Amino acid sequence: MKWEGMDMVSKEEMRKWVDSAIKVHELEGFKFSEEDLAVFDRIANLEITTEEAREIFREKLAREKEAEMV
Repeated sequence: MKWEGMDMVSKEEMRKWVDSAIKVHELEGFKFSEEDLAVFDRIANLEITTEEAREIFREKLAREKEAEMV
């Protein structure tokens, strides 16, 4: 797990931050997929960094765009 440049936070703190971010976007009408929520859960459990999550989402977007072209 890489958390360079960031003080280690507790799982409880990270869970609060992740849940808050999800709720804000849901209040704005955004619907997350189960796959998205699973990635957020991994962030909240300190299994992956937000940068690693961004890469997962970039890969997902690339797959979706590729599927649209077929």
